[in-house]
Amino acid sequence: MEMLDALVVGAGPTGLTMAAELARHGLRCRIVDSLEAPSRLSRALVVQSRTVELFDDFDMAGKLLERGEAMGGYNVIGAGGRRARIPMRPFPWLETRYPIPHMVPQDATEAVLTEHLASFGLSVEWAVTFEGFREDAGGMELTLKHQDGTEESVRARWLLGCDGARSRVRKAADIPFEGETYDYTCILADVRVDWPLGPGELFIIPSRHGVVAAFPMPGENRYRLVLNMPRDGKDETEPPTLEQIQALVERMIPVPTRLSDPLWMTRYRQHRLGVPYYRKGRVFLAGDAAHIHSPAGGQGLNTGIQDAYNLAWKLALVTRGRAPESLLDTYDLERHRVGQKLLEGTDRRFALISSGGLVVRMLRAHVMPRAARWLFKTSFMERKLLRFVSELFIHYRHSPLSTESISGEDAGGVRISDGPAPGERVPDLPLLGAGVERLHEVLRGPHHTLLLFAGLVPAGKTPAALESLARQLEASYGPELLRVRVVATGARSGPYTLADATGAVHRRFGAGAACLYLVRPDGYVGHRARPIQVKSLATELAARMGPPRQAPASVELQVAG
Repeated sequence: MEMLDALVVGAGPTGLTMAAELARHGLRCRIVDSLEAPSRLSRALVVQSRTVELFDDFDMAGKLLERGEAMGGYNVIGAGGRRARIPMRPFPWLETRYPIPHMVPQDATEAVLTEHLASFGLSVEWAVTFEGFREDAGGMELTLKHQDGTEESVRARWLLGCDGARSRVRKAADIPFEGETYDYTCILADVRVDWPLGPGELFIIPSRHGVVAAFPMPGENRYRLVLNMPRDGKDETEPPTLEQIQALVERMIPVPTRLSDPLWMTRYRQHRLGVPYYRKGRVFLAGDAAHIHSPAGGQGLNTGIQDAYNLAWKLALVTRGRAPESLLDTYDLERHRVGQKLLEGTDRRFALISSGGLVVRMLRAHVMPRAARWLFKTSFMERKLLRFVSELFIHYRHSPLSTESISGEDAGGVRISDGPAPGERVPDLPLLGAGVERLHEVLRGPHHTLLLFAGLVPAGKTPAALESLARQLEASYGPELLRVRVVATGARSGPYTLADATGAVHRRFGAGAACLYLVRPDGYVGHRARPIQVKSLATELAARMGPPRQAPASVELQVAG
């Protein structure tokens, strides 16, 4: 029986990302889902800035964004129609090409990911149910059931549960799913909304009866409405009718509102649940299989996609024998912390806008617009909100993969400690090189990237020496594992050199003197060092990616910092 590298269970955004990333890294996998076809009943809608950056890494950002609509702003609508508005602007301090959240229906996101998956010769196997597994020293024996009732045994090294809140993988692995259920009913509807509030923006509308959130969708006056209300004892398994939702919004929205043309409607309970660990032996969980929560902030789909993005490159290095299996423990260490903060953050936001008795809800409807207008006059609160929702500031600073070796003096009036620290996302900044205009274009692909900074005022032959080193290092590992580029001030660029014409990138990275940044395949700083010492660099690279095919010739080269 042929051994797969991995079986991915679940073909939502998380599973599709996982399978495509594994294939992009050269692993053999299958992806199965118990549904007969992709579901139209998808709740996720908001695609945050960091997620769009991931699609840019897949070279699919344009296809994703053309299916959605940029969010123009956040609004709080209170009693009497009082309004507080926070405009969405392309703030330069976000350091990204994609500073604005986009409203992209989940089925459209899945369609783009399915196309991406097909580029690797893979497709989802629908109507195939995961039944269970048996783990042994050589791998796993997995049981799948097909629609006609026949069972299939599959051998695989890894099992990846991306199969949502009712995850069969999680249950088969006996991983707890702990938390609480909110004492609220949620109604969700994709409808046309005719009202005087205007299109293209998100609206939060607190009232004495509960809270309405309206998310803009592609199409004229299309919105996704989410109504959170105290439980009323009605059957929560029965889908609501358009007439029932119309009656509710007339009570909850303080401006004339008419609903029509529903695409779909549903009623459900909201939960705050998470697993205590993301890995158990050869089993890994990602996305809703590991954490579910209130939709406050629009984080769920984004977090699941980033779970997959974090794990796939690690699985590839371990499976290909280039890294020890202990590397996989960093998936739980890095992403479980993110998941916990997500649960805590969304819980606080849910409590802020939804919880409390009748008196609290009445006060909220009167006070929230005034409070929001006052709070968001300050850049501090604006930054705090955007730092949370954009997911650009998620970091792994406490990970064992985040290391540095710094000695020597700062130079050029900048401090390397002010650059992106190990474990932080690499900012996207203008740089000119062979076929690239921005730093993230250099990072695009499944490889590690080594950036060798010549320094703001490079000494003597430093740029030429670094270019020679870059050529040797990339040849020694191969560009599929390691890309090496020199960042030099001035206008000169070349196959291995990026031009930092104004020195702005050097200053952002604290590279007054020659230094290096090693960037992980997922776009986070893994290691930084000053000065550049080839012997210690070679040791660092071998520890992260295994031995090179051949050692660099100039192992004695040192570039003073």
